[in-house]
Amino acid sequence: MSGITSTLSMAKTAISAQQSGLNITGHNIANVNNPDFSVQHADQKSRIPALYGGFLFGTGVDMDQIRQSVDKLLEQRLTNEVSTQASFEEQESYMKVLEGFFDINSETNINSVIKEFWSSWHDLSNNPQGSSERVAVLENGEILATSFESTILNMDALSQDISLDINAAIIQVNSITSQIAELNRSISGSELGKTANDLRDQRNRLLKELGGLIDISKYEHSDGSV
Repeated sequence: MSGITSTLSMAKTAISAQQSGLNITGHNIANVNNPDFSVQHADQKSRIPALYGGFLFGTGVDMDQIRQSVDKLLEQRLTNEVSTQASFEEQESYMKVLEGFFDINSETNINSVIKEFWSSWHDLSNNPQGSSERVAVLENGEILATSFESTILNMDALSQDISLDINAAIIQVNSITSQIAELNRSISGSELGKTANDLRDQRNRLLKELGGLIDISKYEHSDGSV
């Protein structure tokens, strides 16, 4: 083992390892405004020592792995909560529309119309021969029937809107799952002792997007696919 040769060799590998670290730092800085990006770190390891004169001498440092700063348990919980939040938001939006059909502050809401209808019957029972009371019962009955019909039509329209939204969501789900499947193949083929960090970030983004459309559960295989 030549002293100057080994020193130069260690210096060369050390510079190469530090240069790789600078490249990763630059990659992190470049993605500072990317919400789907996970910060990456350069893991280094000592090179295999060399035996010389009965002693093991260190031979420098190498890059070992480019590691993501990701808490997988937290990522799983976030994906689950995205599904829950999206579900509540969708329910809320449709319930607001449905609530509008039964607006208690409106003079034409069903409760008010029913109240007027039975009130006119009460007036008629007190004066069975009264023509105005009979007309009031007839008119309020027509108003009530129209109100029921209008509400039914509105609810049918809402049901159709929901069906259209579901069909559109199915198309999105099929597209997203196809992209995830393609990323799974790319990640499995790339991760031979290494980690395809940027591809994993893309897949995590798609999983969150999918979780916003349907309830999902995920787990990772040993080959890196989910």
